[in-house]
Amino acid sequence: MKTDQLIAILSQDDTPPRPIAPRVMLRAGLALAVVGTALLAALGIRPDLGQALSNPVTLMKWVLPLTVGLLAMRACMRLSRPEVTRVPAQTVLAFVGGAALLWLVSAMMSAREGNMWVQMQGNTLAICLTSITLLSMIPMAVGMMVLKDGASPSPLRSGLFLGLAVGGFSAALYALHCNEDAPLFFLSWYGLAILITGALGALIGRVQLRW
Repeated sequence: MKTDQLIAILSQDDTPPRPIAPRVMLRAGLALAVVGTALLAALGIRPDLGQALSNPVTLMKWVLPLTVGLLAMRACMRLSRPEVTRVPAQTVLAFVGGAALLWLVSAMMSAREGNMWVQMQGNTLAICLTSITLLSMIPMAVGMMVLKDGASPSPLRSGLFLGLAVGGFSAALYALHCNEDAPLFFLSWYGLAILITGALGALIGRVQLRW
């Protein structure tokens, strides 16, 4: 078949493209729900969850990751269209990240001498990092498969935002089990786990989402 004939056939194809955003959110969300349910079934939900949610400081264990997840998913979905040049959600996301960093620095400075690392390390550092990171892997893989149907103008950023999104949602799910309520702990290790998934998403997206 000649090139001119191929172009003519393609130009006659008026089939509307399948929307990317609903499929990413549905499939990655279902994957996260399944994996998260399995994780919580294995680890259990903290018995004092209601009391934890009523504490404004402890509540931030859910508010911050969910905010990151929602903003990052919004940015990722916007970048699924090739004509997009501006992503306002990434500016808000950077502001949220900066605010969390300032809170972490403030908590470090106000910690009693010799007590900072004790609060930061807690008793479940390894479990926290491992659980959130592993919990993110399957939903991120599912999301990448759907995003390949799109045409991102920036594959690296699309992967980054998908990774940050599933990392944020995974951290919020893990928080249902975690009873480490010191801001030094959850700001440090929830934040690091989300950044790890974001970095992995960026690396994978740079390769898998090129077109």
